[in-house]
Amino acid sequence: MSKFWSIIFGVVMLACGLSFVVAPLLGWWLPEGVSRHADDVDGLFYLILYITGFFFFVTEAILVIFMFCYVTEGAPKPARPSGWPGALRPLQGILHDTHRIEMAWTLVPALILLLIAFVQVNTWAEVKYKKNMPELGRKDAATGKAQTPLPIDVSARQFEWRIRYPHPDRLKRWLDPSNADRPEAQKEFESFARTPQFDDVHDVNELHTWVDEPTVVYLSTRDVIHSFNIPVMRVKQDALPGKLIPVWFVPTKSNTKWDEQAGEYLEAPRWDLPCAELCGWGHYRMIGRVFVHSNATEFLDWLDKHEKRAHARSGPR
Repeated sequence: MSKFWSIIFGVVMLACGLSFVVAPLLGWWLPEGVSRHADDVDGLFYLILYITGFFFFVTEAILVIFMFCYVTEGAPKPARPSGWPGALRPLQGILHDTHRIEMAWTLVPALILLLIAFVQVNTWAEVKYKKNMPELGRKDAATGKAQTPLPIDVSARQFEWRIRYPHPDRLKRWLDPSNADRPEAQKEFESFARTPQFDDVHDVNELHTWVDEPTVVYLSTRDVIHSFNIPVMRVKQDALPGKLIPVWFVPTKSNTKWDEQAGEYLEAPRWDLPCAELCGWGHYRMIGRVFVHSNATEFLDWLDKHEKRAHARSGPR
């Protein structure tokens, strides 16, 4: 019976390996990465996957071999085998010493974790350290141009994302290079997250930005913990009660175009903004959409049209 189960374990292990090979071909893999830091995040993912995958297959192979070779078919307990199977015999002398085994399974994982810690630190700093957050007028390390980041306030609540944008006129002032170094523009830009203005533009479950320019999301929650997650941007950040947390990314691809027939901007493909933290009975439907416009002009056009539609529905503020 043990041989039967060893074969089952072996088949399952081979099926896992085969699924890993074919998954990207069938579209069962990571979504396309469309932010500037996506390649670095994916590189860390694959590094960890290959390390854990290697040890998974090694340990499973040893398990299958031992189950098959040291099978017990009857009630009498067999005598202890005098040697290891041929393929594993070179390891017999090393693994016979339990002290060496314990040192190995302590030092090897420790060295691997140390390697991962050193490899990930630059990516983590670029994505999470506040000193690297895009700021108005700061030189972009990749392009050398002054940054004109788009600030967006995202407030999570059960079960939707409430999103606030600056008024088109204010955003145009920030985008004007001649205003980037003016103290009043800097102060106005920095106060956006904590000081809502009466003419701010509001939306629900639709996050709009444009390509090749930093987007800074100021994240908060009105009730329980939520998790702001844009898989294609490789962005994920928990929204914590009482905290205002900045999240930033630089889109590298557009998915939004003006549709003359529909009379609005439509996205293709669809990029989701789901909540990645169980937040209540309606968690499953807390999914927003991400629209990345081709340039700032198209984004401002959408923002202007959206503001006018909002005023038409509710009247001027």
